[in-house]
Amino acid sequence: MENKEHTLTENELKKLPPFTQSLLSHALHERDDFDTPGHHSGAFYEMTEEGNIFTKGLGKNAFLADISDSSSLIGDPFSHEGVSGMAEEMAARTWQSDLCRFVLEGTSTSNRICASALLSENDLVLFDRNNHKSTYQGALIQAGARAVYLGSERNGEGVIDTLDPAFLDSDFLRKKAAAIDPSLAQKERPFRLACLQLATYDGLFLNAKMILEKLGPLCDYILFDGAWAGYENFIPLLKDSAVLTFPLGPEDPGILVTQSVHKQLAGFSQTSQIHKKDSHIKGEKRCLPDDILDSAFLMNISTSPYYPLFAGLEMNALIHRKYGKELWEEAFRFSIHLRKKLLKNLRFIRPFLPPIVHGRKWEEADDKEIMNDPAFSSISKDYAWHGFSHAEDGLSMIDPCKILLTSGSLKEYKEGIPAPLISMYLKSKGITPEKSDFCTILFLAEPGDKEGKAKRLVSALADLEKAFEENRPVSEILPECSSLPEEDIRDLSSRFFHFLHEKNVFSLLNTLFSSEHFPDAPMTGRKANQLWLSGKGEKCPLAEAEGRTALEAVLPYPPGICLLAAGETWTKDILSYFLFLEEYGREFPSFMPEVVGLHKQDGKPYVWVLSKDRG
Repeated sequence: MENKEHTLTENELKKLPPFTQSLLSHALHERDDFDTPGHHSGAFYEMTEEGNIFTKGLGKNAFLADISDSSSLIGDPFSHEGVSGMAEEMAARTWQSDLCRFVLEGTSTSNRICASALLSENDLVLFDRNNHKSTYQGALIQAGARAVYLGSERNGEGVIDTLDPAFLDSDFLRKKAAAIDPSLAQKERPFRLACLQLATYDGLFLNAKMILEKLGPLCDYILFDGAWAGYENFIPLLKDSAVLTFPLGPEDPGILVTQSVHKQLAGFSQTSQIHKKDSHIKGEKRCLPDDILDSAFLMNISTSPYYPLFAGLEMNALIHRKYGKELWEEAFRFSIHLRKKLLKNLRFIRPFLPPIVHGRKWEEADDKEIMNDPAFSSISKDYAWHGFSHAEDGLSMIDPCKILLTSGSLKEYKEGIPAPLISMYLKSKGITPEKSDFCTILFLAEPGDKEGKAKRLVSALADLEKAFEENRPVSEILPECSSLPEEDIRDLSSRFFHFLHEKNVFSLLNTLFSSEHFPDAPMTGRKANQLWLSGKGEKCPLAEAEGRTALEAVLPYPPGICLLAAGETWTKDILSYFLFLEEYGREFPSFMPEVVGLHKQDGKPYVWVLSKDRG
């Protein structure tokens, strides 16, 4: 019997892909639940007034669609059979991979699955120092692999670049590998896996074609963390980053790509997918069997999923298969229009892009020209507008669908507005940016975004700039934020940037990500974690940590990049940065980021290090 209040017509259901159709057909028919989940289609909640309010707020269908894994109608997502297997196969066809696995616990889990499927203890892994903490956890702590790190750079505004091209030289990398394991360094492919960021949190895409040419011969596999990507297949300008579309041969590495479908694709929060492309090396000893990947998958997932999440992944695949190119063309066009409005209306807050292209201002170009000519998005060696001193032509490109704004400088003192203050102001106006750092703030452009949304953002930023020029009191601009000081906005901003320059934050940041300053690692991350779990650690005051071995990664969030990994030694440079952050938090408490791995005790910061006395 149909639940008429919440049902869909047969014609509507037939338009949906197999898994989603089966789920909704089952969910929207009346049934007697004697299985899990225990709320039994919301009936448990409806026994109370508060529960009724809860079900009303979320909508009855959210509970009707929460069905048991005992149902045989939706296939078996854990063995990838039936309609659930068909959903993953459609995603693989859509992105041109050999195999796709839907993960309902986020790309942190996807990265750990990939690392644990490929890496064994003491393997060598080529490791982007910009990697998300989950890749550290999977490769270095869980698997116990040993890393050869790839360095990068921060520009004057603190923008994160992709990779330093100096690290793409095979002889250089073999020497680095030999310092860790001389025998492995002599192998044709010394690295079992390379773990790289396909797209950075600051909105730069890595040229995967160049990476395959330079690093591919050294690696069995490359894992491209595409948490902040996924649409490169559908935007022609990004063709050199769309690694799953490349024709691959027996000399190429196997490819894994993880995607946070919930970030910029059409998925619910937590949804992610893993793509595997390695049929070109099938039969070789280095080839990863699907069964091993699936075993790692089962070790990391829940066997009691919320199936609407899975349906969202299938719907994402269907939408991209049928409409992907036109939808992302629309999003790209929206981002161009927004950038042009920002350039026209703002003075202190500026989009991160080349100001002059082909002798004209960026904003004077035609939309189609911007969408098709890489010069409008390139990070080049000779045109140094971007401020990266180690740039190589073609290695990095501005993400067309991430609008990064800069509002000041870390390198040289100039008038600007603190990005955390901009973020707070926008949120007070009902506008939510993705994230902010010291003087950068990020916005995501998506299919479905409308011009009215862009106008409201530009208007709010213009109002803030006007308040800045008039030096109005912060309490007047943000009356609901009592934690901000009684100060005029221009005075607060001046104090903010003077503080950052006085503390030499630009040099501190670049030191942390340059190879000559990488910390020593007296033990693997896995060993450090085992010692911590077995009681061989102690809490050390942060100020006394220099020279001690870290048992826990330490990182500011965002962006979730480890500045010190478990098993590494606290250096003077790393300690200086975290001591600066503590001082920054005291000076500007409303702007302080979350720092994972710093623990407060009686108001003072402590870190976990290896005990001097391990007895």
